[in-house]
This record gives sequence, structure tokens and C-alpha cells, in this order.
Amino acid sequence: MVNLFPYFSYLNNRPYVSVDYALFRDPNYVHDGALVCENLFDASVDALEREGFGDVEVVVSETGWPTSGGEAASVENVLAYKREVVRRSVEGVGTPKKAGTGVEVYLFGLFDENEKGGEEYERHFGIFGPDGLKAYDLSFN
Repeated sequence: MVNLFPYFSYLNNRPYVSVDYALFRDPNYVHDGALVCENLFDASVDALEREGFGDVEVVVSETGWPTSGGEAASVENVLAYKREVVRRSVEGVGTPKKAGTGVEVYLFGLFDENEKGGEEYERHFGIFGPDGLKAYDLSFN
């Protein structure tokens, strides 16, 4: 199980990682030998193999994108990210190293955490605000 947040990788590596690459929409793919990584999610999952976890089935126990509080944090980007993560999981797309083998994912989080420490964006990963109102409409259709 791994928690995978391309938002953090993007935010901490902006000179090298575009927001579009993190959100599955960058036409400039990254080449890893003979493999082509079309997005940061796949590159991150496949990187586990280089760290000695090649024979382990990967389950992404948390993944998400913030709605506000930081650069590129928006409802539009949350929807783009979560729709594509879910689509790829449901359709069993897999990654360049394990094409056709879907990755089981769990979306983070259900509620914003308004009292969480750290940067402002850390508080805004929920589908619902702390008041129980929806922050955005997430549909899997």
C-alpha cells in the first residue's frame, strides 16, 4: 500500500514537473528507457519497482488533489485528477511497466480537515467541507 499524491510532487518539483503532467494531460511524455510515462501517477507507481518492490501488487491507499489553498489547487483540477485516476482503475489500464493490470486506488479524502496543521492546501482534500456541504460534485459516470 502506498499513499500517492502527485500534487506534492508537482508542488515540490515545479521546474521539472508540470501541472499538466500531474493531471494526466501533458502531451510531453517522459521516457524511461523503452517505456513512456504519460503522467506522474504512472511514473510514481512504476518507480516502486526500481526501489525493489517489483513483485508486490501496488494498492494506492490514498490519492487526491486539493480544492484550494495552494498553487494549482482548484475544483477543476480535483475533478480532472480524480476522474482520470478512477477511469484508469476501473478500465484496468495499468502503468507502462504493467500495462493492462489495473491499480486499485482509494480516493482521499471525504472531508476537509480545517484544523490540520501544515500548509493551507493540506486542509482541502475533502469532497465535503467541515460544515458537511459538498465542495464539488464527483461523478463516476
